[in-house]
Amino acid sequence: MCNPKEIMSERLIMLDVPGVLFSDRSQARLGGVPDSGTLRDVHFFDPIALGYIRRLFGLAGARVVVSDAWRRGTPAAIFQQLDLQVEGMTPAVAGGHGAEIAAYFEGRAMPSTYVILSCAPADSMSETQREHLVSVDPAQGLTVENFRRALDILGVACPSTLMPPPRLDAGLRAKLAQLQRLAREEPTRFNVPAESTAAAALHA
Repeated sequence: MCNPKEIMSERLIMLDVPGVLFSDRSQARLGGVPDSGTLRDVHFFDPIALGYIRRLFGLAGARVVVSDAWRRGTPAAIFQQLDLQVEGMTPAVAGGHGAEIAAYFEGRAMPSTYVILSCAPADSMSETQREHLVSVDPAQGLTVENFRRALDILGVACPSTLMPPPRLDAGLRAKLAQLQRLAREEPTRFNVPAESTAAAALHA
């Protein structure tokens, strides 16, 4: 018989919805927050944050566990519309998101790894939970920096399309500045086509 606490292979995203999937910024942009308990709430979730969550579980093969505080009064149809790949909900316990996560894992198989996306204060989490925590600013919601940190915790390489552009070395920056200056000045002074002048500078 398997040990109920045996490690399981899947990854989990422990998601605290308020401040993560909607925020002060998204409220200002979308004109409201999802607090009616009806399907109209779908329109007030931050589409950028939702995109990061969907890409996160797509890249990591992870499932989402939503906090109990958000479950109450929320129709299941909303989660279906948001396509969050919800695995389950944390149990209703006092003590905030950290306590809910601890209660969820009690007596369950632990995932191979998990990440916590939450606006809860870090000091409300246990020391072990803080190792998995991505603290989200409720004024901004889930950002690309949070997304990269979550991928790192889940042990997944960040896709190159989200990496910052490589920095130009000083020599190349100077050469580009010279080309731009020549393109502006030389045609006027010598009536030489800008393309010819820039090409000559590039091969200098």
